Amino acid sequence: MPEPAPDLDLLERWLAGWSLARGLPLPQRDGGGLVVEVGWPRQLRRHVFLDAGPALQACAARIEQHGIYLKAAVDTETLRRALPARWTIEQARYLMQRAGPMAGRAAPPAGYTLQTSMEFGAHVVRYVDANGRTAAQGGVVLNAGCAVFDRIETMEGHRRKGLASAVMAVLDTRAAADGQTAERLLVATEAGRALYASLGWQVLAPYSTAVLALG
Repeated sequence: MPEPAPDLDLLERWLAGWSLARGLPLPQRDGGGLVVEVGWPRQLRRHVFLDAGPALQACAARIEQHGIYLKAAVDTETLRRALPARWTIEQARYLMQRAGPMAGRAAPPAGYTLQTSMEFGAHVVRYVDANGRTAAQGGVVLNAGCAVFDRIETMEGHRRKGLASAVMAVLDTRAAADGQTAERLLVATEAGRALYASLGWQVLAPYSTAVLALG
């Protein structure tokens, strides 16, 4: 059975969740891809494409301003070959999907307390230690029938204790409570990919980034 592949609609659902989690404008279709006006000091704009073909290359050729990001559902070597040397290629990421709720629920280890909040458009959960410091955190945005999981992180000194799985379980429960939500999306680091795979997530495609870095 062939592996599923992303399309531009799926990338738009992912990027919309990413944007809502940060209080940014929703992505717009532009030049064969998607664009978000980020407006941060070190990231002004990001363009997202399905591949590293002519649309991405034409976009890159027009860009002179620093702080612009190009992203595509391709591996890092493919993106490197498509762009001039002035573009810096960042570490590999992976676009992952799950079609429905995760099975079971991971309990956090003893000594941690769960906190929940809303930040921009994201439901955010944190496990804090006995001193009130954040040990692990993550968010989920529920939008247009899609749950976008975002910024899942376990802090140094708290790793390999099951906290990331516990964060994912709480977020997944929140997604399942939304009657319209079936699809789940996230972008994983190399380190995180194995964890999400163990929870039943599937890699759809590599997801690579090039940046015209600030001088």
